[in-house]
Amino acid sequence: MQHVQEAPFCIQVEMTEGCNLGCSFCGLQHIRDNGANGPDDKHGKASAMKFLTLENAETIAMRIAEAKWSPRIEFAMHGEPTMNPDFIEIVRVFRKHLPKASLNLTSNGGGLLKNQGYSSNINALMEAGLNILSLDNYDGIRIVDKILQGYNGPYPVRKYPQDLDANPHRRRKPNEHDVVVIQDIEAATKGNHSTLSNHAGGSFPPNNKMDGKRCAKPFRELSVRWNGKVAMCCNDWPGRYKIGDLLTTTIQELWQGEAFDAARRALYHGQRTFEPCKGCDHVSYRPGLLPDAKGKHEMAAPDAKMWAVVEKYTSGEPYTPRIKRPWDGVAK
Repeated sequence: MQHVQEAPFCIQVEMTEGCNLGCSFCGLQHIRDNGANGPDDKHGKASAMKFLTLENAETIAMRIAEAKWSPRIEFAMHGEPTMNPDFIEIVRVFRKHLPKASLNLTSNGGGLLKNQGYSSNINALMEAGLNILSLDNYDGIRIVDKILQGYNGPYPVRKYPQDLDANPHRRRKPNEHDVVVIQDIEAATKGNHSTLSNHAGGSFPPNNKMDGKRCAKPFRELSVRWNGKVAMCCNDWPGRYKIGDLLTTTIQELWQGEAFDAARRALYHGQRTFEPCKGCDHVSYRPGLLPDAKGKHEMAAPDAKMWAVVEKYTSGEPYTPRIKRPWDGVAK
């Protein structure tokens, strides 16, 4: 009998595939040849990026609202959200359909410098309904430092993990608004942003140290790409485990479907033997509390039928073509 999974804690929505930066530790290197731009664009043109449209944002937000879930929404994933020319209006769309949701946008600040400037852009985001603007303050990149020097509110600026209560993953009420400056993940030693993973072999070589260990991602998170496609998790940058399309399928059908169910059964039993989990060193928080939030239920180990389902959803080409990494034998 198929397990009925509780609603996800978090839904990640990708505004942009592509970035103004090309950080060496980022899995974007696995789908774009220099991190920021596609293989057909060597000159940093924004046209190489892929953007969530307002029309598709409306559909995705409506799908979440129809499910009557209450997850926190994170605008992040495989690129810089503020590179999307409609990033403020997309936040407004989600607030319209999800009036009680906690909305978080994670950014390196690049797009905030454009048009009317960072103060006006930050305030417009908050007025559109954003609760948390999470700014990744990478050492050596002066974007966030520039914003900190010039932004005068009215919304509070807090630093994480120095102020642990500023945790950007903590839900806010609809009327709460924070600008949270996050310490460079390569320098942080505490907090939720202090551990680098290999992004399922996309940013660093495959690492088998987590073999036999559970992964909670497909139990607690649902990640929607710029074009509505859903892969198993955010670490699957190319989208090798292809769950389905949220633009043509209800979110409940995808979340409770056979693709997620088969992956959950394998990962509940620590069987990281399939793409993209093979060689992924992601460490989950409180994996003992699976599959439900209190860890009261159990899931049967995957049988031959379940492994056939895994094969079904990992076969064929990924959503996004992969770029060969130095440790890859073959680019696929």
